[in-house]
Formats: sequence, C-alpha cells, structure tokens
Amino acid sequence: MSWSCGIVGLPNAGKSTLFKAITSLDVTIESYPFSTIDPNKSVVPLPDRRLPALAELSCADKITPATIEITDVAGLVKGASRGEGLGNQFLGHLRDVDLLIHVVGAYNRQEENSKSIATKVETVNLELCLADIEVVERREDKLEPKAKSGDKNARAELNLLAKTLDYLNRGLMLSQVKFTEEEISFLANLSLLTRKKMIYVYNTGEDSPGNPDLSGIPEKYEAIPICVSLEAELAELPAEEKKVFLDAYGMQTSRIEELLARCFILLDLAVFYTIKGSETRAWIVPSGIPAIKAAGKVHTDMEKGFINVEVVPWDVLLTAGSLARAREKGLCRTEGRNYPIEDGDVLIFRFRA
Repeated sequence: MSWSCGIVGLPNAGKSTLFKAITSLDVTIESYPFSTIDPNKSVVPLPDRRLPALAELSCADKITPATIEITDVAGLVKGASRGEGLGNQFLGHLRDVDLLIHVVGAYNRQEENSKSIATKVETVNLELCLADIEVVERREDKLEPKAKSGDKNARAELNLLAKTLDYLNRGLMLSQVKFTEEEISFLANLSLLTRKKMIYVYNTGEDSPGNPDLSGIPEKYEAIPICVSLEAELAELPAEEKKVFLDAYGMQTSRIEELLARCFILLDLAVFYTIKGSETRAWIVPSGIPAIKAAGKVHTDMEKGFINVEVVPWDVLLTAGSLARAREKGLCRTEGRNYPIEDGDVLIFRFRA
C-alpha cells in the first residue's frame, strides 16, 4: 500500500517548487493557471531512518522503502470549480488522493499580512467547496427518481446530501464537520475534496524560514512554515554539502521530512518491516490494521494461508543485534490474526502455501 498527497494553492504560491523539493525532479515552475491540464506526478520513497539500520543489520542487498505518490496540479484561480483556467479538470486529479497539501504564498513580507493570507486561503477553499457542490448536486439528480419511487436508501442518502450541501453552501470544509459512521460511509463514495485531510504549508521568504507569523491560517488545521525555495535548493545538493547549507540558514534538518512525517500522522498510518532473504522492505498500512490484513499487503497467499506472525519492535531488534539473538533472549513474540500492527514492527509471517 502506498499513500498519496495532492498539492493545491493559488498560482505562484510555490506549489511546483514544493513538488520539486519533495521529489527532486526538474519540473516547470511558473504561474500557470491556463498552461496545462496535465499534473506533475511522482512516486517518491518515504524518508525513513529505521530502514537503512535494519538493512545493515540483516546484511540486505536490496532495500525497498515505502513510497508516497505526490500530485501537483496547476494553480487554482477564482472560478476554477466552474472551469475557469480549466480548474475543474485540475481538481479532478485530486479526488483520489488521501491528503491535500495547501501551499500558501507568504514570501513577500512587505506585501503580505494576515488579512491577505486569509483571503488566499479562503479563495482556494471556496473553490474546493464549489467543486464538491457540483458533485453532490449531480448525485442528487441521480437519486431523486429512486427516492420518488419509494426507495428508502435513496431517500436517506438524499437527506444526507441536503445536509452536506447546506454545509458547503456556507463555505464549511467537510473535514471539520462531524458525521456518523454511516454518513461517512455514504460520503466516501463521492471522493469529496473538502472531506480530505489537509495540511497547510506556509511558504515563507528566505529571511524568515524558521519563525514566521502564521496568522491567517485557520486554527483548526495543521500548518508548517517552509521556505520551499530553500528546500528545492537543498534537494539538489550532494549529501556532504547539505549540512553546510542548513547551518548557513540556522536549520537543523530539512522541513520536508517534517512535512511528510506530519502528513503521515494525520492519515493515521503505520510502517512495518519484513526481512526476507536479501531484501529488507518497509510497508505502509493503516495504523492498527489486523496482522492477517497486513500479511495480505505483502502477498495474497500469506493472507489466505495465515497461521501466525512473529513480532519484534525495530529498536529492540537493533539492540539485540540479530533476529537469532532476539529469539534467544525471548524478545520476539508470536501473535495471531487479529494482532493490531504497530508502527515500527518487524514481522515474520507464517502461512500455509
């Protein structure tokens, strides 16, 4: 299982520069609300300091990291949801992502203030609401004939859609609205943009990469200040030069790693590891997924023939020095099919072939 993030924002907010910083790809970076409907896409490895340590322990010839798919669409403009600048087609590329990264340009301190930042945020969020209104209204049109014929399920869904439209018409992001489990199940089929998790990247200027004024960002959302131009420069440097660059700007580490880590937490994901032959591999799953379902992520045969799973936390394994020593010391434990996977577990599945 991989996970995906979509990058949104106004033209010239720094979206494509952020994409470049995350992926280290050479992409077109400009203000382009009308230039293309094709998104920038890339699958990149998840930064993970644990995986190389486990690979070294197991003398692995092959290291396979967990991956992230990043999608960057062209800058949204007012009216994007109605097709201005082909924006509705841009938004369509984001309906399948797990999380939205909303980039807010705040790099010109002489021109920006909390009011202008808030206006930028509201412009993009309103377009997301309007795009969802269109989706909900189309769904209503399909359901109304069934509801009129007496279909109780169609009537129940129409009632939910009416409530959802009311929230959207008031400009509310649906991710901040409480729904019942049944309602969430209904809405999941619509892939609504405003239901997705969102984190804000406050794109700062190079003169204040670490201590910006975050006013203007909605308080209920995660926000992280990043000077994306610096991060894009950092991504292109060889490893030996990165520390010098970070020191020059008073930064301890890349903020991109922090961004991805916080996205990971927002999505409530976990990473487990397998060591098989010459390969050490990381896998992403929903946090707490049962062991039998985690086995299925590795191979469907493992889920079908699941017997049990041997578990050892990654740090415990490193301290032991080897899997054999961890077993000798009684540090490994055997768990059944319903064991909830925890982040950092090293798993050895036993199954009938």
